[in-house]
Formats: sequence, C-alpha cells, structure tokens
Amino acid sequence: MTGFRSLACAALLMLAPAAVLAETVTLQAESATPGTDQVTSMRFVDVVLKPGSRQALADFTRNRVGKRIQLRSNGVLLSSATLQSPLEGDSFRIVAGEHGFAGKSAEEIAKGIMASDGLTVDDDGTASSDWGTRPSKRPATQAPGT
Repeated sequence: MTGFRSLACAALLMLAPAAVLAETVTLQAESATPGTDQVTSMRFVDVVLKPGSRQALADFTRNRVGKRIQLRSNGVLLSSATLQSPLEGDSFRIVAGEHGFAGKSAEEIAKGIMASDGLTVDDDGTASSDWGTRPSKRPATQAPGT
C-alpha cells in the first residue's frame, strides 16, 4: 500500500502546474528616491538598480512578456503588472496605488529599499505574503432583492 501512495504522489507532482516552478529574483538598488508628481499629486519612488540587478531583471522579464509579475520590498506588495516588454533599463518608477503603498509613505518605501535586502520580483501569485493585499478575483454579488 505504501508503494501505491508513493507512486500516486509522484504522479501528482508530475501533473502539478508550472507555477510550482515559479521564480523569485532579488534586486539591489543603487538609489531609491521618493517624490510627488506635480501634475497628478501621485506619490512615487524612483529606483536605480545596481549593474548586476539590471541584468537579473532583464533576464527574469525576457520570457514573461504578457504575464503578470509582482514587485515587493520588505514583504510589501508595491506593484503587480502584466509585462508589455522586457524590463531592460537601469531604472524604473514605482507609483503608489489609490491607497498608497499598503499604508506606507513613499519615503518609508524608499528607505526600506535601501536599508533592506532590496526588492524582489516574482511570478504573480507565488508568494504567500500577498494574502490580504491582492484584490479578490470573485465577481461582486448583489444584495438579496436588488
């Protein structure tokens, strides 16, 4: 019976979706500068990557065009976006969403990026730290009688 369970587990692992093989890349920043857009008043953080991280980000995003990735610092989900092209530059801007950076200011995020292990980028939905920070994908329900 134990042999059958082992065989069944092995078969399930072979049939597991590719998300199990998801990847996370750590990026190191040369600088992280907070700011405010003068036209929209939106808060942002401009990030300049160290040379090794520039290549790591380009390599990570090259085969993920059309797929969603997530960017985090210290466990805070900063951005989740569908890639339109590989990210091959030396810098990028992270713009705060409607509610800011998960309750943190742009200054706090910039300081955290520089004081921590930098940023991480991963495949959409692969990290457990985004529980409670991602919007629900379920359709809204109507109240009874409406």
